[in-house]
Amino acid sequence: MSFSAYVDSYPITAYIVGHLGLSVSDFCRRYEFDPTIVSGWQTANRSVFSLPADFVECLAITSDKTADQVRCILRLLEKQHFAYLAASPAWNITPFQLVPPISSKKIQREEA
Repeated sequence: MSFSAYVDSYPITAYIVGHLGLSVSDFCRRYEFDPTIVSGWQTANRSVFSLPADFVECLAITSDKTADQVRCILRLLEKQHFAYLAASPAWNITPFQLVPPISSKKIQREEA
């Protein structure tokens, strides 16, 4: 999916507006999510790996897809979003900042 100048590149916004045809406020109202929390995720540039499961389930229900399919689409949108930020001179993004957070990676523990 290429980004329209009229659609924000943040993955959640891009998915809700681009794939569902809803505004973020309408989606939040429909599923009783606080829109200020969702906009806070965007402000903090929260990774799609850390989204609450119930939020992803609501996206899946609305789009008639499975939660895994929605997560896959969101990951692709997130990669495009980070590529957009990295190419934009208005942002000071380094490749180090484009790595998903540690909490999203599987941690292997050594057993004694």
